[in-house]
Amino acid sequence: MWKVLIADDEPKIRQGLKSVLEEMKLPITVCAEARNGMEALEKIEQFQPDFILMDICMPKLSGIQFLEELRKLDKNCPVIVISGFNEFSYAKQAIKLGVSEYLLKPIAEEELQAAVVKVTEEIKQKRKSEKFMELVKQQMIQNQDYLRDVFFNEWMEGKLSRFEWEEQARFLDMDFPDNMILILVSVQSSYDKKIDKGTVTEEIYKITLEKIIRELMEPYHTVSVFSSKYEDVAIVMEKLPENFQEFSADLQLQTEEKVGGKCFITARECTFETLPDISREMRREVQKMQECRPIVQDARKYIYANYQDRNLDLRQVAHAIGCNSSYISRIMKQELGISFKDFLTRLRISQAVRLMEDRELSINQIAEKVGYSNQHYFSAAFKNCQGMSPSEFRKNMLQIDRNGL
Repeated sequence: MWKVLIADDEPKIRQGLKSVLEEMKLPITVCAEARNGMEALEKIEQFQPDFILMDICMPKLSGIQFLEELRKLDKNCPVIVISGFNEFSYAKQAIKLGVSEYLLKPIAEEELQAAVVKVTEEIKQKRKSEKFMELVKQQMIQNQDYLRDVFFNEWMEGKLSRFEWEEQARFLDMDFPDNMILILVSVQSSYDKKIDKGTVTEEIYKITLEKIIRELMEPYHTVSVFSSKYEDVAIVMEKLPENFQEFSADLQLQTEEKVGGKCFITARECTFETLPDISREMRREVQKMQECRPIVQDARKYIYANYQDRNLDLRQVAHAIGCNSSYISRIMKQELGISFKDFLTRLRISQAVRLMEDRELSINQIAEKVGYSNQHYFSAAFKNCQGMSPSEFRKNMLQIDRNGL
């Protein structure tokens, strides 16, 4: 049953309109009557009509003024205006204020009925549309993680233009910084082993792993965690944790404990434009890591977790992973293409480069943080890797910042 409010300063007109509406045999009831515009506004709040039938000329608040106040209240209530003014200016004002129908007196019953039927059909369609959109909204909430994963994978494959990326990110309520950190987490063999045993499906495995990663990432400045079609999980962060290697080692250990298998983690800085190419490079890096013998993987993990130890050497690594130092030296050279010493040096210098961004740290403090007790050795190693001394490197960084590059 549709509720209508009739507003007219003439009691006879109100009664006449009420009688005509009753004779139409439509599912309509007059919920309230008003003698002027002010009273109509009050009764709208009280009775919440579905639509309004009103005269444009009323005391205290004219029909036009009433419509203006109605829009201020943000009441999306259809209005059928009845007017004795056959002037275009009145109709123009009323239409501008969003009236549904503008009828001139005297009104034929057929004309009024047609207007009422039209308005009620519009209300019906609008409510049906609102109900549908609410269902869509609920479905979106339930499937938001899936939609985000689809969005990320299309982005990673370079299928989104800048405009599409911005629109979809806004639609999914995601805000990405201009420069971000992409972390890929891949777990080798655990899924295959579990599938062989018949204990888990691929979908359950992926959901479980993503949930574990989300929980582990809660304390950090994370933009989002995605299920990647290539790696098990991709993480986008605003910035790297202060001690990334400790963070990475902890993430590896906890992930391996919870899902089994070997966990491989890589991280790179990227932007919207560079993420597709960088993610491909990172996938190749992960693949290369996975192809390494388990003993080399263990050595890498130990080095990443302990590179800050200034006394770290090959014998310590060999002892930690339970093998002969000459054997691990030879195998690392074969698998990685560089010696243990060069691998450790590159790792330390790459971390030093990242720490250079912290203006509060002196060159000597950075050297100590990455495992050098002697600044002279640190400077020599840095220059060998970067082609310039640490102080020159920092000076260049400051110059770039000042130039806004």
